[in-house]
Amino acid sequence: MRVLILLIALLGGLVLVGMLIAPYQPGLRDWYLRTACRYLDELSQDICAAARREAGPQAPGASRMP
Repeated sequence: MRVLILLIALLGGLVLVGMLIAPYQPGLRDWYLRTACRYLDELSQDICAAARREAGPQAPGASRMP
């Protein structure tokens, strides 16, 4: 049970960082766009939308925008 709660908290933290911090930190934003957004887009396209918007058209994964 504790492991499940820990995993949920880690996933929530990953989503929050992706939405609130990553769009404005270039190094973190690039990592999110290359790796994490691949999985976060399965939950919702809105999670990585701000990071893609800030990165511009040259962003990795920018072609996935609806």
